[in-house]
Amino acid sequence: MYHEDPNQPPHCCIYQVRYPTRAAICVRISKDRTGAGLGVARQEEDCRALCERRGWQVARVYVDNDVSAYSGKPRPAWRELLTDLKAGRADAVVCWHVDRLTRSPRELEDVIDLHDGQGIALATVTGEIDLSTPTGRMVARTLGAAARHESEHKAERQRRERLQKAQAGQASTGTRGYGYTLGNTAIIETEAAVIKEAATRVLAGESLRSIAFDLNDRAIPSATGRQWSPSALRSVLMSGRISGRREYHGQIVAAPFWPAILTTGQSDELRALLSRRTGTPCARARSYLLSGILRCGTCGHSMCGRPHTAGRRYICPRQPGNHTCGTIAVMADATETEVRDRVLTALDNPAFLARLLAAETGTESGDSEGEDVGARLREIDTQRGELAAGWAAKEIDRKEWLAARAQLRDEADTLAATLARSQHGRVLAEFAAMEGHLWDRWDQLTPGAQRALITAIVDHITVNPAQTRRWDPDRIADPIWRA
Repeated sequence: MYHEDPNQPPHCCIYQVRYPTRAAICVRISKDRTGAGLGVARQEEDCRALCERRGWQVARVYVDNDVSAYSGKPRPAWRELLTDLKAGRADAVVCWHVDRLTRSPRELEDVIDLHDGQGIALATVTGEIDLSTPTGRMVARTLGAAARHESEHKAERQRRERLQKAQAGQASTGTRGYGYTLGNTAIIETEAAVIKEAATRVLAGESLRSIAFDLNDRAIPSATGRQWSPSALRSVLMSGRISGRREYHGQIVAAPFWPAILTTGQSDELRALLSRRTGTPCARARSYLLSGILRCGTCGHSMCGRPHTAGRRYICPRQPGNHTCGTIAVMADATETEVRDRVLTALDNPAFLARLLAAETGTESGDSEGEDVGARLREIDTQRGELAAGWAAKEIDRKEWLAARAQLRDEADTLAATLARSQHGRVLAEFAAMEGHLWDRWDQLTPGAQRALITAIVDHITVNPAQTRRWDPDRIADPIWRA
């Protein structure tokens, strides 16, 4: 910023730097453990004293309390400061030290650019920094680089400390995990029962969104007292904590240290299964029981559910390029009732149920297969950690690391598929063990569990073209059973 020298005759312009009169004070502290804001208050007091000594007016104070300048997370006050400086609302930036302003060399360059373009000055309580000279810029950049190095070094020490605590089996601090008291010292039995129920339902093939909706419908709160979401439920079930083991960044790093709600085998199976599930969670349970199970009798494409003025329907969707005909549609309520009756009638035959269980559980492979697969998955977790450590220590190059990581991932996917093949057997066995008449058992199941049961028994069902406007159950062909 420049002005006309008043000591010169009119119209004779001598351009020189105008001393700043409006100062923007920037204060920041990374962690405010008490929440009292005392750290930023002390910084502001010292910055105001500096402005008073220089005769500057404080235009505004920008406060980023309990916000790290290293993490890369948004800093609202920093963004407002840059906006106001570009708009010419201040002539100088005052901070306690350069590292209170920023720990990013890139952000420091933004301040230097503002000085070059608009004459913005930088003043710190801890020493003079003149951005108008090469030496002053060097000092600012050196201080900024030193602050960045200290942040990176501190983060590295903290990561190593957290890993060491995890390997020693110390529970993570913060909010308590669902199913346990704070510190995982004792099991909360009511919550443990929910975890066991959810684990059984997931292993039986039911979706997370269906289980979450059911828990909310039963007014069962999460650890925070809020409603369950599919992602929150997934986080609980995939945690090694519920099997008594310590987890660090998704890797099991310590053997059981506290009481377990699930066995290590059950936990490994859940982790393998849920890590393979993809897709965006939905807020509500599935409203179309047979989507993907029904097939068009004309083109053979899978049918999906769609709302209609006359009620829910299953249709063959018209999709250009996918060779779908889009000509078959059937009312959903009547179709679901017909399929339910056929499935339950088939299950009422003991020989049919026994054949399904034998085919799905693979009885000839023995009961040790799941334990062997779970043990190998734990070994792969350990190998992944060793591989990452080897690359970090430059014992292997990036190409070797990528190749080995891909090999471990492929093996883990194969093992996960082996475990998943027994899901149908589990849901069949659990349904067979329920009390009451078959139709009563069906009514006890959630929509997700009903779909899991049908999927365990039926490969697909064909829907033939309509011959009349009235409901015709003969349009629904006999199911293609899995056994």
